[in-house]
Amino acid sequence: MSSLKKKGIKAAKWSSIATIVTIVIQLLQLVALSRLLNPIDYGLMSMTMVVVAAAVNLTDAGISNAIIHRQDVTRNHLSSLYILNLVTGAFIASIIFFSAPLVAWFYNEPALVTPVRWMALLCVLPAFGQQFEVLFRKELKFDNIAKIQIVAYFVGFVLAVGGAAVGLGVYALVISNLGNAFVKSILLMIQGWRKWTPQLHFATKDLKGYLSFGVYQMSSNVIQSLMSNIDYIIIGRLYSAQTLGYYSFAFQLCTMPVLKLTPLINTVSLPLYAKIQDDLARLKSGYIKTVQLVSYLNAPIYMGLLVTAPVLVPFIFGSKWEPSVILIQILAVAMLARSLTVPIQPLLQSKGRTDMYFRYTLLGMSVQVPGLAIGTIYWGIMGTCVAYVLIQLTMIVIQYRYAMRRILGPCLRPYLRSMAPGLAYGLIMVAGVLVINYLSMAVFSQEANFVIQVACGALIYFAVIFLFNKELFQNIKNRLISKTKLAK
Repeated sequence: MSSLKKKGIKAAKWSSIATIVTIVIQLLQLVALSRLLNPIDYGLMSMTMVVVAAAVNLTDAGISNAIIHRQDVTRNHLSSLYILNLVTGAFIASIIFFSAPLVAWFYNEPALVTPVRWMALLCVLPAFGQQFEVLFRKELKFDNIAKIQIVAYFVGFVLAVGGAAVGLGVYALVISNLGNAFVKSILLMIQGWRKWTPQLHFATKDLKGYLSFGVYQMSSNVIQSLMSNIDYIIIGRLYSAQTLGYYSFAFQLCTMPVLKLTPLINTVSLPLYAKIQDDLARLKSGYIKTVQLVSYLNAPIYMGLLVTAPVLVPFIFGSKWEPSVILIQILAVAMLARSLTVPIQPLLQSKGRTDMYFRYTLLGMSVQVPGLAIGTIYWGIMGTCVAYVLIQLTMIVIQYRYAMRRILGPCLRPYLRSMAPGLAYGLIMVAGVLVINYLSMAVFSQEANFVIQVACGALIYFAVIFLFNKELFQNIKNRLISKTKLAK
């Protein structure tokens, strides 16, 4: 087995472990906080994060992925970039701090001023450890990153639940985010400082090439952030914090798999794609396999969420969140479509085409912003959810025609074939769950029926894959055998 392949497998393993653990932690946190906080707290935090999330994307200046892409990075380069990140983070944090009253005025929520000012720290805390994380990613040392992420999310979980339990309200979410960022940054510094110690050195010539690469990436990230939060902006402006709370709860639950899977795909795929960027056949094959994996992972999650939401929400999160049920069901369809467009970012970055990704992002914005605005203004939060479904389906078409076909060549058939099995097996699972639900409704309680649905759905999905795609199981078996032999 080649050294690159071994590193890729190890990276995928550790990233997967971190993703699974953090998803479990965040689910536990969501369950606990849904019992301790109210929709208004979630609404206020959502309004805060709209501003902060966009600002955080400015602090990196798009340099992180430039470091991974370039193969001629020197110590002087890293030192200059490290200082630039610290200064930029502090500058952006200052802007957010002083603009807090403006944010409160926009949403007509005076209670936003203090949370926004505290959350401004999220622009500067990560800067201390961000470069070390990038360098670990470049060397495919994801075990370091995975362990740090798990610890940081656990600390955030403890702070969130503890703060909510003592009645801090929205500030429980604030200290959770800040605690997570602080712990992650400190641990990255401890591990990375010894190997890549920044010097007290700064020269503008060291930034040459990095900023030109990063400006497209930074602009794309800021636009993506605004695009992904345009619904929060409109709902928060036109409706109440409570209405936004119901929507943000549904959105958070539905986007959790995508938001966790996206960094996993991007962090593992980007350095691997970058190393084979000149081998078109291998690059195309690797990308198609990535889409297939995404389909297998997300289809059962979102289709299962679609059919179990009416029982899941009151049983797990409490009856006060029942207005979010229909929103969750519609958004589950939208997020399943969205997950299939995720892998395009590392593909374009690996080819150094951040300019193309920037234009792709603008195309997405031209569809998403008016679509969500029209849906929300005329049909409320239901219109927002339906608009999301139509937008994500449109983005699949745009992604293929504008980006995939230009980078990989014509590949529509293998692209569609790669996502078809996961979707087909997911539909079979849904049909089985609906039949089981119909038969068990008269016999079991609502809580027991939910457990039965989840258990039977998982069994049906894996059984269908085993019957129709034994090759997948055989590949997993061979990899496990190979790893066992290597361990010996």
